[in-house]
Amino acid sequence: MSQGVRRRGDMAEKTKAAKKQKVTGKGTPQRKVDYHFDPSFKLREPKVEKVEGSGDFHPVYFLRTHSKNNDPADVQTQIWQCSFEPDMRRPGSNTSIVATCGGSSVCFINVLDGEVVLKYNRSTKTATAGENLYAQVWSTIPLDDLGLKTINVLAAAGARSTVLLIHPDAGVCYQMFRTVPSKAAAVVCALLFHPKKATWLFCGHEDGQIQLWDIGTPTLPGYEVSQVHLLTIPQVARDVYNLAFSCTHDLLIAGCDGGLYAWKVDLQKIEANERLERMEFVLPEVDGNGSVLDSIAMLRDDLLAAKCALHGQIYVFSVSRALGAAKYNKNRGQLQSEVKNSMMVSLRWSDTDNYYMNMGVDPRSCMLVCGDDKGALWVYDLADLVTGKVSSPLTGGSPIAQQEPVKILEWPELEDAEGHVVAVTSNNMVCIWRHGKEEEEEEEEEPVKKKEEKKVDGK
Repeated sequence: MSQGVRRRGDMAEKTKAAKKQKVTGKGTPQRKVDYHFDPSFKLREPKVEKVEGSGDFHPVYFLRTHSKNNDPADVQTQIWQCSFEPDMRRPGSNTSIVATCGGSSVCFINVLDGEVVLKYNRSTKTATAGENLYAQVWSTIPLDDLGLKTINVLAAAGARSTVLLIHPDAGVCYQMFRTVPSKAAAVVCALLFHPKKATWLFCGHEDGQIQLWDIGTPTLPGYEVSQVHLLTIPQVARDVYNLAFSCTHDLLIAGCDGGLYAWKVDLQKIEANERLERMEFVLPEVDGNGSVLDSIAMLRDDLLAAKCALHGQIYVFSVSRALGAAKYNKNRGQLQSEVKNSMMVSLRWSDTDNYYMNMGVDPRSCMLVCGDDKGALWVYDLADLVTGKVSSPLTGGSPIAQQEPVKILEWPELEDAEGHVVAVTSNNMVCIWRHGKEEEEEEEEEPVKKKEEKKVDGK
């Protein structure tokens, strides 16, 4: 049984049987685990560079790449996440390749020409109809102590708690394992690699449980590797929708259906299998709606963006300032920090009553983008607030009025035909927008290109 990944064009298919691992939770480790940060780790937070014309984007490619059975009319498959590949040669930067996950497949797309350069598709013989992929995350894994030789690995997961490990440069899905072997209906909703431990993978589940796994470093060319379960963080709320990490504070942050929580990631406690210290960030209630945190993202390493369903706004606040305001709540048995309006910047967003619309951020330009249920993208330029050019609570200043988006990119009119923003939709579309003004000639002569699925499925 092989799980296929195939490159486009005339390249030979390079597939490898994905080894299934039976896991039983923490016990005797399958191999020695190093409980120290990677020696090659450096916090490479880029200097803020304001982008001119931050609202100038035009649509260039709309692709239907996750279709069931390569059906170009498929508008039912939902695509859940997209993320750019990290550039191994320039740490802190990205390549032009974006990965998308949805349905039973993962696609790798070059945003410069809209081509699907690689696709992984779960075999229908092994993937059930409900085994959708909801989450994905990249990691640059060092193959030596100094990090001189590295590979990019994409982890993807979803229903039935199955985690896939893909090495796209080699066209190989080299490993599969389940985080919850005993529950057929278990769902992984969120994934995050520890920034300081490239092989440590946090898995957030639908039941509120968060697990930490060491996926190991594969031995090339055979990809021999095994996974080790390191820790389970007990549930404190329902679904774990998103995970984020602040390297400055060694803080794992989770946006859940029921609150915004954080844990101090202490390596000694993990090694001793002890509970991590937990705290809660308490956000304002709006019109009686509580805290259903359906999206969070780190704008900078100390600045968290959080979106609560039904609030009609996005909150941005300093993690340091919130930690400084934390107090112990005896009733809850944990630290709590009330993040008041005076401590945050509020961004006006859609008043939709729908959930599950993720934000995307660029730490270099401090731009934040969030789609809505109408197909529009809300673009925010926060560079001046982050650098202090405009005084705000983000830099210790006084409260400011709610901020408007610099642009709302409306859903364009599509016609069938043979610096980016990429969005994915619930009707099987990957949408690529290019930064810069569109030339009039292109507007008049070239319609937005909608591409159908490339037949590059593994067999």
